[in-house]
Amino acid sequence: MTLAALAQRQGRSKGSDTSQEAAVSPERQAVPQRNSISASQARAARRREALRGEQAVAAWLRELSGRSR
Repeated sequence: MTLAALAQRQGRSKGSDTSQEAAVSPERQAVPQRNSISASQARAARRREALRGEQAVAAWLRELSGRSR
């Protein structure tokens, strides 16, 4: 995330005073958090979600085909 986006997120404008920024304590400054989910875990979750969707569509199609008979 860019510094401008961080400042905007925190409610500050791009051209805010540097003296105001210096007054903020180090504990309150936004420090990027490490992502707790690895890329492989995210890919696996997306695959599971896609499979769940495919299975739902397949079940719906089976239900539709059974009704027409």
